[in-house]
Amino acid sequence: MSRRVLLLLLIVALALTLGFWSFAPREAIAAVRFGGYWFTLVATACFVVTLVRSLRGDAWSEIRAWRGWWKPVAVTLLATGFLHVHERHEIKIVADEVLLGLTAKSMHTDRQASVVVRGYDYAGNFTPMASYVDKRPLFFPFLLATVHDLTGFRPENVFALNAGLSALFMLLVLLVGRRIGGWPAGLAGVALFAGIPLIAQNAAGAGFELLNLLMIVLALWLGMRAAEQPRDPDRLGAFVLCGALLAQVRYESVLFILPVGASVVYCWWRARELVLPWSVLVTPLLLVICPLHYNVFKVFESSWQMSDIAGADVPFSFRYFYDNIGHALNFFLSFDGAQPSSALVAVLGAIAVGFLVLVVYREHREIFTARPGLAVFLIFMGGLAIHTGFMLCYFWGHWDDPIIRRLSLPANLMLVIAIVFIWPRLVRAQRSWSILGGLAAAWIACFALPANAKQRFNNENFAARTTNWIAEHVKAVGSQSALAVDPYAQLVWILHGKSSVTAVQLAEKPEGFALHFRNRSFANFFLVQRLTPNVETGGRWMGDDDHFGGAFKLEMIEERAFAPLYLVRINRIVDVDEEKLVAWAKQRKENPPPPPAKQNGELSPTDNEQLLLWLRQLP
Repeated sequence: MSRRVLLLLLIVALALTLGFWSFAPREAIAAVRFGGYWFTLVATACFVVTLVRSLRGDAWSEIRAWRGWWKPVAVTLLATGFLHVHERHEIKIVADEVLLGLTAKSMHTDRQASVVVRGYDYAGNFTPMASYVDKRPLFFPFLLATVHDLTGFRPENVFALNAGLSALFMLLVLLVGRRIGGWPAGLAGVALFAGIPLIAQNAAGAGFELLNLLMIVLALWLGMRAAEQPRDPDRLGAFVLCGALLAQVRYESVLFILPVGASVVYCWWRARELVLPWSVLVTPLLLVICPLHYNVFKVFESSWQMSDIAGADVPFSFRYFYDNIGHALNFFLSFDGAQPSSALVAVLGAIAVGFLVLVVYREHREIFTARPGLAVFLIFMGGLAIHTGFMLCYFWGHWDDPIIRRLSLPANLMLVIAIVFIWPRLVRAQRSWSILGGLAAAWIACFALPANAKQRFNNENFAARTTNWIAEHVKAVGSQSALAVDPYAQLVWILHGKSSVTAVQLAEKPEGFALHFRNRSFANFFLVQRLTPNVETGGRWMGDDDHFGGAFKLEMIEERAFAPLYLVRINRIVDVDEEKLVAWAKQRKENPPPPPAKQNGELSPTDNEQLLLWLRQLP
C-alpha cells in the first residue's frame, strides 16, 4: 500500500505539472484541440468499464426483484414524458447550444475539439477553412459526437440525446430518493422535478445543463454506494471517475471535485485503509484537460463576456451577491408563469435546508459513524451549497434573465433533495409521502401546466426564436449549396453544412463575394436582415449590419415579426452591384460602426414611443 500511496503522489505531481506548468497558453489550447477528444474517450471508457463492474452483483439481484420496482420506474418514465409533451424541441440558448453542436460535429468528423467559423462547399464537400477552440468543456460534445458516430450526423440528434439524458436523470432522482426514504421518497422527488418548467425547457433543448444535473446526481448515488462498502475498489473507482467526468460538463462543475474528494477521504476513514484501485490512480491524469482548457480564458479574455453587463470588471466577486439574491428571489417566487420556476420547491426547499443544518448539528456524529450513505449525502449538500453561493457571486448571476436561468438548476437540485430528506422528519403523519406527492401534483396542475402552456419564458428569448426560424429555412435549402450573409445566426448555417459570412467578413473581401456571385459558385445566395419598423409610417429602419449601400438587389423570402419592434427578414440575393459593394466596404472600414450594446430588455425613448403608439392603435 505504501508503494501505491507513493505512486498516487507522483501521479498527482505529474498531473499538476502537465496541467499548470508544462505548456504555454496557446500550446495548451492546441493540446485541447487535438487531444481533447481522446482524453474524453479514455475517461469515458474507464468510467463505463468500472461502473459496469461495480453494478454487476446488484443488477442481477434488482432484476430478480422486478416486482418491487417496475411500478415506480414506470411512473418515473411517464413523468419524463411529461417534460417533453409541452416543450418545442429546439435551441433554447443560442451561443451555448450552437457552439456545442459545432464542437460535436468537429469531434465527429475530424476528432478535433474545435468550432468551424468559416467553411465552403468545395466539390461537393463542406471544407472548414477557419476554426478555434471554444471555452465550453468537452464531455457533452463528446457524447453528442458519439451519437453522430452511431446514427449519422444530424443536428437534431442533440434532442434525442437530451431526451435520453432526461430519462436517466429522473431515474437517478428516483434511486437517490429511494436510498434516503424508500420508493415513495424517490417518487416525491420525481414529482417535484416534474413541476419545474426549467427542467422541461432544458430537457427539450440542445444544451449541457441536463447532463450537468445528471452527473451530479449520479456522483451522489455512486458516492452513497461506495461509502456503504468502502473496501470495494470498483464502487470507489466508479465514483471517482464519475467525478472526473462531472468536472468536464460545465465550467464551474470542477467545484464538485471538493465533495468527491471529501467523500473519498471519508470512505478511507471508514475502511481504515487507503483503497487505491487503478481507477483512482489514473483520475488525476484524466483531469489534466481541465486546467489546459482554462487557458482559453487567458488567451481570449473576451470569453468571460463581461462587456455584456455594465460595470463588471471581474468574473466573480462578493459585491455581486446582494443584487443576484434579488434576481434569484424574483426567479423562485414567481407565480404568473413568467419564470420557469417552482415556488413550491423554493419555499419548501428553503425550510428544508434550514432544518437540514439543524440535523447536521444534532446528528452528525451518528450519521458519519453509522449511516455512511447519508454522510456522503450531507457532504454533497455542502458541495451544492458552495456551488450555489459561488454562482450568486457571478457577475452575470441574474437567475431571472432568460439566458441565465439555467444556472439555478443545481440550486433547484439542492432544494429538492433537501425536501426529500427532511420531509418525513417534519411531517410525522402515516401518509406523509402522499401529502407531499399531492402538493407536487397540485402545483403541476395549478401552476406548472399553465406556465408550460403560455411559454412566456421561451417566447421572450428573441435570439433563440430567430435562430430556430432561420434554421428551418436553412434545412429547406436541402442538399443545394448556399452562401448566406447573416450577421445574427451565421454559425447555424455552418452547423447545417452551408457557407455563411457576417457583415464584417464581407467588408474584408467585397470583390471576392461579387466574383463568386457572377460565377454562380453557389446555387443560392441569401441575406438575413434585422429591422425595426416605424409604426406610424410603416417604414423599416436597418442598422449598420443590415444595409449594404444599395449593393444588393433582393427578393424577400419571408419576414417575421417576433415582437412589435423586432422584425427579421430572409432575402434571396438576385443581383450584386460590385461598385456599390466595394464603396460600402471602404466606408465601413474608414468609419466602423460601434459595437452593439446589450440592452438587457430595456427600450430606448424612441422605442418606447413607438411601442406606446403600437399599443394605442390596436383595433
